[in-house]
Order: sequence, then C-alpha cells, then structure tokens
Amino acid sequence: MNNATSKKEFLSQTKRKFYEEIKAYQQTLKPTKEIVGFGSAPIVGEKNYPFLATHNISNEDKKTSFFETGKLVKKSYNEILPLKAKSILGSTQKNYIKKPKARIVEELRDIYKSKTAIEMQSSFEKELSFNKILSSKVAGVMGSQNELTKLEAQENTKTSWKIEKFTQNDIKAREAIISLYEKGVSEHQIINLLALGSFGIEINRKLVPTKWAISAYDQTIDNYLYKKIQNYSAINQYEIYQDTDKGNDFIIILLPDTYSAEIVETWDLNATEVLSDKDRQETINHNNIIIEQDYVGHNNKLGYPEPQCAGGYWATKSPINRFLDKRKKQASYISIRFIDNYEIPLGVVFVRECARKALENCIFKSSSQREVEDFLKQYSPRHHYHFINSKLLKEQKVQKKITSFF
Repeated sequence: MNNATSKKEFLSQTKRKFYEEIKAYQQTLKPTKEIVGFGSAPIVGEKNYPFLATHNISNEDKKTSFFETGKLVKKSYNEILPLKAKSILGSTQKNYIKKPKARIVEELRDIYKSKTAIEMQSSFEKELSFNKILSSKVAGVMGSQNELTKLEAQENTKTSWKIEKFTQNDIKAREAIISLYEKGVSEHQIINLLALGSFGIEINRKLVPTKWAISAYDQTIDNYLYKKIQNYSAINQYEIYQDTDKGNDFIIILLPDTYSAEIVETWDLNATEVLSDKDRQETINHNNIIIEQDYVGHNNKLGYPEPQCAGGYWATKSPINRFLDKRKKQASYISIRFIDNYEIPLGVVFVRECARKALENCIFKSSSQREVEDFLKQYSPRHHYHFINSKLLKEQKVQKKITSFF
C-alpha cells in the first residue's frame, strides 16, 4: 500500500468513527423538535448579502461552549469527536435576515454577551435528523443541521460591564474591539458579538458574516499590536518554537531584526514522511505539495488584497504579535506549518491555538543564523528547506540596516 492510499484509508477511518459517534448520540435521543444546550458559536453566512442566513451551533455538553473553544480543539480526537457529534447547527436558511433587530438575533446577542455559558432551548421545524457529517472552515465539524424556528435562553443572562458599555452606547466598533481585547475579554466572544451586529454606532449596526468578523477582528488587533511592537527594541538572538498536533507541525522562528513576517502553510498531499531536499524539490515541481505563503515587510502590508493562507494568516500572526507585545520586544518571524494527516479539520481556531502552544515550547536559541540553519536541517529538513528559501531572509540580505551608515 503506497503512502497516498494509506493516508486516505487513515482519514476515512477517522471520519467513520465520527459518523459512528453521531449515530450513537442520535440513539440516545427520543424523536424531538426541541433540545436544550449551550452556545458554541453563532454563524452568520455571507451568501445573499445583505440578506443573511443566521445560524447557531448548540451542544448539550458545556465543554463545547464558546468559552471553552480554545481548550476543546487541543484535546485528542478521542475526546473531541464524541463532543462534536452532539453539535447541532440550527439554520435560518429559509428566513434571511437583513437587520440585527430580528427576534432570533436579539436572543443570540443576549446569550453570547453572557459572563458564563448559559443554557438555551432550540426549537426546530422538524424532528432532529442526523444524515451526514458537516464541516465549516469557521467552526470545524458538527453532527447535524436542522431548520431553526425559535431560540430562547433558559436563564437570565449576566453581562459584564466591559461588554455592556460597548453594546449599549454609540462607540465605534474598532474602539470596542481594542478596548475589550485589552480588558482580556475572550476573542471568541468579541468575534461572535461583532458578527451579530452588537458594536458600532447604533444607526450603522448590522449583521456581519462570521468569516468577515473574524478577519475584521484579526486585522484590527494586528494593526494595533504592530504599532506598539515597532516601538520596542529587537530581540538579541534567534529563537525557535515548535508544536505538533493532529498532523499539523508548526515551527516558528523569531529573528533579531525589526518587524517583518512570513507565514507558510504546506499541505503534503501524498507523503507522510520527511523527504530529502532533492526529493522535496521534485515533489513541489510535480504539484503534489500545495504551498501557501504570505510575506509582509517592515510596513506590515500585504502586496495583494487577501492572504494566500486565508484565515490561517491572521490566526498565526495574532498569537505571535501578542507574544512579542507581552515581552515588549519586536522581531522578524517566519512561521512554517506542515499539514500531513489532519484527519478532521477543526476550524481556524485550531491554527490559532497551535501557534499559541508552540510559543510555550522554545526548542532552540542562538545568536548565529548558521547554527539555526544547522539545527533545523537536523531537526526537520522540510522546515529547513522553507526557512533557507524564505522571502524574508532574501529581503534581509538585500536591505541595508540603518547601522551600516554609521
């Protein structure tokens, strides 16, 4: 059996296991049009804008609430799949909503403003059905989708003053995002409320597709942190950080230089083993590897409208920029992510949490670039290949430092 066949069989086994978990959960339920659970995420679609379908993911297990999102995706698949199988996507596909004043949206807004996870009752058009595995780039996998007709909190919501200030007053959304970020409010909660049209000047408030809300949040925080970071002194050595989880192998290299960044995502379609540099080059040339790569210089601006790495670009930069800001340091950095056996995708939040986890695990420090290259060549030849061929390193070689003029 070759690598490609072996990988496909491995993936199908995991998907079968998830489907079995869905069916097992279905068997525990009596036929019903109503279910009580906790909110995992509201999903505002982008189709037919500005008339938007608003969905909500609920789950009877509190471990899946939006307060636990970051912790959940870093658990093992054996723990995740039984929980995700219970996730029900309540859809409003038949009733497109233009204004954030619709009853169901107001109820969602109250639920996702809450200080703690609260139970809600979801009512559906028909008896719950579990027919196929659902997957969303935003939320990952779910157990089923059903037409939602009504949603109601089962207990009184308690909103923190931090959030209430920005949902009850005419304050620009950008100010709300930055202030809540600084006050330590969960990024998931901020993004959820932004998608539900909770922030901004009252007359201008509107629903925002969740995909756009994530990008708006990430770009706002990215620009905010960038302006702070560029005022700090640069780190004085090279630092390498690493995390491996569910077929995703992250290495983040910080370089002692002023701010610039490169994010690389490599999807290995066939191989599940490390290739030599020569074999890897041949594989790339034969299009068996998908490489997505984004670079920003000292001005932190992409030279094109959207990042090639899509949400992964922001999800990787955000934790690194926050890491630098906490240290009151700046650096150039290269993040290289290899995706091999990523059995069941878990959404962009998984990328964010992998980058965060990597930054807790420093595996090498040196003042010599040569030593960094030698270490990577031994530790991970495939990451070494992308490091030595990175656009960031090439730019550093051609750009003169200000110190060279003195």
